[in-house]
Formats: sequence, structure tokens, C-alpha cells
Amino acid sequence: MASLGDAIHRPRMLQTVFTAGLKEKLFVTGPLMLDSGGFTMMMRHACLTVVDVLSVFRATSADVVVSLDHPPLASDAAEVRLRKYQQTLENLKYLGAGVGYERLAPVIHGLCLEEIEANCVAVRSVIAHPRWICIGGLVPLLRGSGRRGVKAAAARGALEATIQHVRGAFPSSMLHVLGVGSPRTITIAFQSGADSVDSVGWRRAAGFGTVFLPGGTEKFVVDRPRKRATSRNVLGTHDIELLRRCVCPVCRNAESLEGRVSRLAESYIARAAHNAWVVIDEARTRA
Repeated sequence: MASLGDAIHRPRMLQTVFTAGLKEKLFVTGPLMLDSGGFTMMMRHACLTVVDVLSVFRATSADVVVSLDHPPLASDAAEVRLRKYQQTLENLKYLGAGVGYERLAPVIHGLCLEEIEANCVAVRSVIAHPRWICIGGLVPLLRGSGRRGVKAAAARGALEATIQHVRGAFPSSMLHVLGVGSPRTITIAFQSGADSVDSVGWRRAAGFGTVFLPGGTEKFVVDRPRKRATSRNVLGTHDIELLRRCVCPVCRNAESLEGRVSRLAESYIARAAHNAWVVIDEARTRA
């Protein structure tokens, strides 16, 4: 998967990367999904217009292109969310007219099942049976659940219910969840009916100094100063045993268990490679 959100960080990529030779530049030989970058635009308070996105979609050879969406924030008033949903729908119509609906994936948003259902109905009024349907904007809300006083278990339950609802609304479509974070969320996504997910959580976690473990946990390799002392725990006895059985390239090339832990503690690249391996293996296991 690639994202036009990268062009928000580096605008020249619109001319140097997101062109007719996109697959070759990314060394991709199989299917490629291209996200419009709506979430990145929201976070960066910057945007590509829907006209810009259409131009890229027409130029590239991506097999699936994700319609330009306007994700809601938990702090948005109901009328603000409604405007975002309407703009997302108008973008779907515009892009569908420009590139056709065969490879265009609509994005469903909503802070409750009533909004999810309303947006499913709206999408079906434009394209009844999309090849792909995406769910967007939910994982950032899940990640901040603790800070808003919402129990993490309740937030994960809401995510599960949302995926199941969209799965039921589009039973013949491939369902992709945008921006999944941890292995635990990936597990929920696949168990709830998703066909695929994407994530940069493996890379972000490595930067924090944490590693992913099978089953959905994320732990610091060694203790370190942090803003919230209760945010994540340090590797415990059970976690060390999981690392002993890990066969990722980083762990299997270490001469000892102590060497595995030491290498993960010292190297961002080692943590990132380990985390990516865990995410892929989790997806493979749950698919």
C-alpha cells in the first residue's frame, strides 16, 4: 500500500513518485492499493484537492484507489461530522466519474453505529456493490480512548461492532481497515470480518522503544523515562519467553536470548524489523 499522504510531507513526490511508473518506483510487482491521504491531510492541516487526487489516480497504475475522505474527530460537533460525511460522499461521486468505480474504494466513517449505517446507505446509493470498501478514522479514536475517559475494552468493542456492521452492509466487498495500529487491533479487525489492514504502528512503536509481541501486547524492551508511567510495561518473564520463540530475522540471527534483547534495546532498525514481522505474522495467522 502507498499513500498520497507522503506528498503532504514532500510535495515534489507528486511529480517524482506518484506518476505512471509508481509500481516500478516502489518495486511492487503485485497488487497495489493507493490511499488518498485524507487522514494525513487532516492531521497536517494541509490538503490536496479532489482534483489533484483524481489527476494522480488517473496517472498511476494502482489496482485499488481509496476515495478522498474527511475523517471525523471525536471533538467534532454533530453538524461538523455531517458536513465531513457529505464532502466524503461528494468526493466519491467526483472520483467515480473520473476513474470509474471498478477500482475505487469508498471509505466509511462514523462515531456510532447510527452514523456508520447512514454512511453505508449513502455509499450504496452511489455504488451498490463496490469491489473494496474501507473503514477509516476509527483507530486514532481507539488510540486516544484512555485520555477521553473511555475504557479501552469498550473502545475495542465499538471497533469490533463497526467492522461487523460494515461487513454485513457490504457482504460481497473486500473490506480494508485503514490505519490499524497494534497487533491486538489487527486481531480484532480480522476476527470481526476484515479482509486486510494497513499499519505504520510497527514503525512508530520502534521509535518509542517498544516491541510488538504475538497476541497483541506492546512492551518497552528496557525501562526508560516516559510521560505516562503507566503507558506501557517493560518486558516481563512471559514476554522474554515469547522472544525466545520468535523467528523474525532479528531474533533468529542473535546468538543468545540475551543477545536478542540487547539488539532490540539498542537498535531502532532491529525493533522496526521485529515489529513488522510480528504484524505480518499476525495478519497471516488471522486471515
